[in-house]
Amino acid sequence: MRRLGFLPALLVLLALPLRAGTVEEEVRAADAARVLATLRGDADRLTRLLSERLAYGHLDGRVQTKAAFLAAVRSKELTYETYDYQETKITPVAEDVAIMTGRTHLKASAGKQHVEFAIRFLAVWRREDGVWHLFAYQSTKLPGPVAVSAK
Repeated sequence: MRRLGFLPALLVLLALPLRAGTVEEEVRAADAARVLATLRGDADRLTRLLSERLAYGHLDGRVQTKAAFLAAVRSKELTYETYDYQETKITPVAEDVAIMTGRTHLKASAGKQHVEFAIRFLAVWRREDGVWHLFAYQSTKLPGPVAVSAK
């Protein structure tokens, strides 16, 4: 008899969607994968982490679609060398949407020019078909010294 009481509870648990943890943990894991793929220039991995409706805003005001951003990664037009977070905060705003804000220090190369700067960013993450995707991103350069050197 006790087994019959356990079976409905087990079926309810099995019907629940599997999640790795809290929204904050899930988004942090998705973002860590995005940063690693960006540093490695792995456009194939990035494809699975970016929303089809991505709007990626850069420091210079350009806004790229997913296709344009991935093309830039594949061409090595810009390569990221470091992406060191100084602070991050993840705020769930709906069941399937979270805002990530923070500051990071970047080192990158564009052609023969090497740049280094600090930014403040806003990223919108959206769970699509059960998977967290970067939906929108915008950053602004923080004041301070900028290191530029030739390679």
